[in-house]
Amino acid sequence: MVSLLEVLFWTGIGLLIYTYLGYPILLFIINKIFCAKPAKNIEGNIVYPKVSILIAAYNEEKVIRNKIENCLRFDYPSCSLDIWVASDGSSDKTNEIVKTLMAHDSRVHLLEFPRGGKSMAINKAIPFIQDDIIVFSDANTEYRHDSLKHLVRHFVDPEIGCICGRLVYKNPSEVNTGKGESFYWRYETVLKKMESRLGYVAGANGAIYAIRRELFELLPPKTINDDFMISMKIVEKGFKCIYEENAIAYEDVALDTKSEFRRHVRDGGGHYLAITQLYGLLNPCLGLRSFIYWSHRVLRWCDPFILILLFLINIVLLYNGVYKTIFILHVAFYGFAILGLIYIESKRMPFFMYVPFYFCNLNLALLLGFAKVAMGKQKMTWERTERSI
Repeated sequence: MVSLLEVLFWTGIGLLIYTYLGYPILLFIINKIFCAKPAKNIEGNIVYPKVSILIAAYNEEKVIRNKIENCLRFDYPSCSLDIWVASDGSSDKTNEIVKTLMAHDSRVHLLEFPRGGKSMAINKAIPFIQDDIIVFSDANTEYRHDSLKHLVRHFVDPEIGCICGRLVYKNPSEVNTGKGESFYWRYETVLKKMESRLGYVAGANGAIYAIRRELFELLPPKTINDDFMISMKIVEKGFKCIYEENAIAYEDVALDTKSEFRRHVRDGGGHYLAITQLYGLLNPCLGLRSFIYWSHRVLRWCDPFILILLFLINIVLLYNGVYKTIFILHVAFYGFAILGLIYIESKRMPFFMYVPFYFCNLNLALLLGFAKVAMGKQKMTWERTERSI
């Protein structure tokens, strides 16, 4: 007779398999059934709208000049482009550098705010921007010269409220966690493409995305993942959020494992806060919007707790021969993850260590992010992550 613990165990296994394998397969099938019609042709003589690029910055003196100069070189009508830097209490030379660039180009603007966190800087900056389209970007991100055109051309469709571009990670130092980040991001990109054909990408990336200004909703005070919140609030309103793979941005991975892990912990905390702030999308009556949100995000955020539960149940069920075998596999998987941590600095980490390590690394970051939020220890302000630039 199957016990309740066994039911819980195999349900947990099923949820893990669905999250990382079942959902992509199901998305593929849904795409094949419902997305047979060709996409709308939006090529031709497009009238490019006035666009403001908003860069929230804190102590970005190392990169802010290159970032603004990169924006000024865009293949986009110069009279329709403005660049806004929202400085969140920067104490280095960030503001000074921006002011120097302002003196040479009237399209560059600086907004100086007291330290309050990225979300608060965005909230305060939006009222100063009058253009219909806002493109959000990070200070350490470099755009391809034609990315802006590829982003904003989709706004000819009134149903689209947000467009997310494609972030490409560069890893010149061959950092192992950077390799994992690049691999994981390629996996995420596949999901985004399929979700985009259905009209609802599960969250934009802060490096490169655009929205209709009229759809912006003030971010709650405790928001950490502003990009996710802004884009998903637009989806919650019923507007589409799509992915444009030709709008390309480049970003270097973090210089070391610790920096990358701290960033994931902070993001993880933001994910759990987002559940309380986007409760409307949990309603299954919303159809595809809710299905994608649950499958791509909410269930994945449950994984750390599922993994702990599976391990504990497995220990209790050791009296059964099948579960003894599973426990050996369990221990081996986590053992390889620990070996991966030990050999993280190795340039040639074997695949059998690399995959368990990166999987456990992400889920541990989620768990710690949850703990920090639950204990009220997660700061709303952010520190820049050092990258190999």
